[in-house]
Amino acid sequence: MPSEKEEDPMKNVTFHKNKKFGDWIIGDVLDEGGFGKVYHVTNIHDPSKVAALKAESNDIEGGSAIKLEAMILNRLNENGPVPHIPIVYLCAKRKLYCYMVMTLLGKNLRKLKTLNTVMNNGFTRGTWSRIGIQCLYAIKYVHDNGFVHRDIKPQNFLLGYEKEKERARIVHILDFGLARPFATYFAREKKWIARKARGSAEFRGTLRYTSPNVHLRKEQGRGDDVWSLLYVLIELNGGKALPWQNDSQRERVEQMKLNLPAKVVMSNMPGCMDKVMPHLETLDYYQRPDYHLFFKALWQVMENEKITPNSKYDWEPDNVDPKSYPTAAWENPSGSFFQLDPIGINTPPTPAETALTTEKSGKTKKSKK
Repeated sequence: MPSEKEEDPMKNVTFHKNKKFGDWIIGDVLDEGGFGKVYHVTNIHDPSKVAALKAESNDIEGGSAIKLEAMILNRLNENGPVPHIPIVYLCAKRKLYCYMVMTLLGKNLRKLKTLNTVMNNGFTRGTWSRIGIQCLYAIKYVHDNGFVHRDIKPQNFLLGYEKEKERARIVHILDFGLARPFATYFAREKKWIARKARGSAEFRGTLRYTSPNVHLRKEQGRGDDVWSLLYVLIELNGGKALPWQNDSQRERVEQMKLNLPAKVVMSNMPGCMDKVMPHLETLDYYQRPDYHLFFKALWQVMENEKITPNSKYDWEPDNVDPKSYPTAAWENPSGSFFQLDPIGINTPPTPAETALTTEKSGKTKKSKK
């Protein structure tokens, strides 16, 4: 909180009810944090159409990340709406704040975990295994479009709005404020080219979930997002904590991540997942994770628990009829999506490819002037 002498950046993102943003009108506050607020908004022309307006002050350190987030979400949806990705309806920058109007979503995984009455401070295996597959699907889709998220955590995965049947049981990935492109598509060459890794990178992410590579100040690649997801699922496993769950001291957390063997970190997880962390330990920045290996492990957890994709989730009431909801994209036991490799990158760029990316980056910077 700012001191009495400091200006409160939040004052720039506090809007009165009925304020209009394009075709949208402000309603109640849904959420707020240190950087901004999220409001429920209604379409002026069609009151049955609702969305969320996210606003951030430009006075925060580094400025608002909304412009970056909207750009990435639009890129991910450029060929039409896709599963697990919210839609941006409107985005703009004002003198004091930035805002975007996007898909209205429900509770995040952290909130659902704390409210769960079936399993104390976590989820049953039948629930978190399916959540894990959905999160993995979302992460892979982001990767397949050339970005790494770099802040995978329960708060950044949200269920759909409960009154919107098409999305209510779908997990959505959000908050791309720390995202970074790791590859660029070159239409003329008809290929993706990796962005060359920096020799050293700053710490980016949330301490509890960052991969060991982040603590070593290595460039984050696709494997680091997947590693963070594994930590998230360990935490969601019926409240069985990560070894560093309640430690906020970076040096101690770092030492545990770098030194504890996989079998200790995974000690409370089902045996069918034993191969996931050892696989992640073999990857460098450029190598593609074996998403299918992770998917098959999670699907095996489902089968072991005698759970199907349309079984009831922990947070759903007993009278819910999951079969009445539309089939989701991930509900495929073969995991064909997780085998696809549209980018085809597993090695560093060649000198010629590096020159191409440098040239394109230079042109982009000139065009922004």
